Order: sequence, then C-alpha cells, then structure tokens
Amino acid sequence: MADIVLHTDVLSPYGWAARHVAAEKGVSWRLKPVNVALPAHWKLHPFGKMPVLEHRGVVVYETLAIVHYIDRAFPGPALQPAEAVAQAEMLQWMSIVNGYMFPVMNGLIKERTSAMWRAEGPDEEVLAGFKGPLERQVQYIDRAVAAHDFLVDGAITLADSFLLPHLHFVSATPEGEQALERAPAAQAWLDRMRERPSFAATTPFGA
Repeated sequence: MADIVLHTDVLSPYGWAARHVAAEKGVSWRLKPVNVALPAHWKLHPFGKMPVLEHRGVVVYETLAIVHYIDRAFPGPALQPAEAVAQAEMLQWMSIVNGYMFPVMNGLIKERTSAMWRAEGPDEEVLAGFKGPLERQVQYIDRAVAAHDFLVDGAITLADSFLLPHLHFVSATPEGEQALERAPAAQAWLDRMRERPSFAATTPFGA
C-alpha cells in the first residue's frame, strides 16, 4: 500500500513537485487523477485546485504545505535547511517560483501548445511578450547555481523540487532552449536534477 495518495493530473507541474519530494524522501505514493470540475474534488480543495494529499485521514492542499508535510511527516533525508537564513532562502525561492516563474513559464508553454485547441496556433506577439521575462528568470537561476549544485546552501531542498517541473517543461520550447543556451549554470543544474533517481521515478513522460 502506498504511503500517501496524491490527487492530481500527471502533467501538473505542482503535482510533479509533490511526487518529486516524495521520491527524494523515499515515500511511496498513489496518483489519483482528478476532475477539478466535480463537487467531490471541491470537497478536498476549497478552490478546486490540485494537487491534494491524503495520508491516514489527513488532507493537505496547496503544494507548499504538501511538500512541507511530506518532509516533516516521514523519515528520510531532510529537505529543509535547519539554519534560519537558509530556510528563508528556500521559502523565498518557492515564492519566486509560484509568483513569478510559474506565470511566465506556464503561460509560454500554454501558448506554444495552443495549436492543440486553437486552429490558428500560437500568437507570436504573446510569445514575444514572454521572452524577456523568461530570459531574466533563467539568468537569475543561472547566477544562483553558478557557485554550487543546488538553489540553497549547496544541498537539495524543497525549492529545487518546486523549480524542476517548470524549468524542465519550458526547456522544451524554443524560447526556453535559447534562454538556457545563455545560462550554462542553469542548464547544468537542470541536467543534475534530471540525473537523480527521483526524476526518473516521477517524470510524466518517462526518463
């Protein structure tokens, strides 16, 4: 029996982040696909979002809370720094991913894949609007990991699991590929994350 149940779509970047943290901790999970339009899901998440975690009668929603719970509720390597400044840096990164990187990276990906539901395909003007912010974000990542292997304090934390899905997905776009070509440290970080067993265990498309 799995340790936890994760209610999420397999392609959700935040569902992937939760799975990635579980894999890093050695926690087994069962993925339960969701339909966010159904009342049953709204009973789990009051705003109809995903993922949602269930564990022995405990229900946790919002990914930041979910990954914190996984890290604290189970044995395994700690994924949160003990020192106050490093803890703040980790939370700062997670907030940056949520507030700034997700809207840009996810927006770009959705516009690039719009041909699947929109006959005229992606809007080049919209794509151009994402390019500058994406470049700045990738350069910010590049500077952060230029001197050490991970985002915070030289060791993998929840922040790395938060960033991985977004940067991996956007790297498949022409804009992401170009941005990473000019950010060798960020590309090296992404390569290191892809080499970890947790990537192969959680990637939606297979390693």
